[in-house]
Amino acid sequence: MQSSLKNMVIVLGTITLVASAAVGGIYLLTKEPIEATQAKKVNDAIAQVVPNFDNTPATEAIKTAVDGKDTVTIYPAKSGGAVVGYAIETFSKKGFGGEMSLMVGFLPDGTIKDISVISHNETPGLGDKIQKTKSDFAVQFEGKNPSTFKLAVKKDGGDVDAITASTISSRAFTDAVARAYQVFQAVLNDTEVEVASGATATQHTASVKKETPGEAEEPAQTLKVKEEKDFEFDPNAVEGALPYDAAAGATATDTTGKGGTNHE
Repeated sequence: MQSSLKNMVIVLGTITLVASAAVGGIYLLTKEPIEATQAKKVNDAIAQVVPNFDNTPATEAIKTAVDGKDTVTIYPAKSGGAVVGYAIETFSKKGFGGEMSLMVGFLPDGTIKDISVISHNETPGLGDKIQKTKSDFAVQFEGKNPSTFKLAVKKDGGDVDAITASTISSRAFTDAVARAYQVFQAVLNDTEVEVASGATATQHTASVKKETPGEAEEPAQTLKVKEEKDFEFDPNAVEGALPYDAAAGATATDTTGKGGTNHE
């Protein structure tokens, strides 16, 4: 009995070792291709929002920690060694469906070149109009410099035309753009910047640190960020919200048959 148990333990141990070695081998074989594929996706997104470049922005990225927990990434786009723009991967957690992620392209003078939606969970037919394939909402930011174009919806005293019946989504999109500009100013110009993000009621300071590979960490820069405290809630609205597929570039189709009307 003990001999059989011992043999079983040996067999199971051998199987485990072989399986672990196989998994490790597969990881080593696929690691580089996966990293290359991811880098291509990032570079493709960058190419949509900045002028033509001949470097590889993903390998020169500057990661910044906002409030010590969230990360915003700056990708410098260069041509002939000269910077032609910066693509900033930014976010907002104020969306009707939760967090949304954008790639915002800035020219060296701070003018917004273009904006691409990376991911979101906004309501189909309403909040998902932040996508260019759904409406012209995002177009109004192009060619604008946040130093003179107030990044807040008009309802809150800004210059942004909100999407009809989707003020929350519009505010979140604008909040993400404002965060990108805030980081652009603070990290690239080493200045203290205060950015109004929509209608604001409270203010907190955010710590942003450069995290470039191979460089000593620089002292944190203090950024004053005003956060919006404005709530709208429809208990029936969440039911119809469907996830957004960034790879497909479209919102998933409702196959539940529940339907429903959403109001943001």
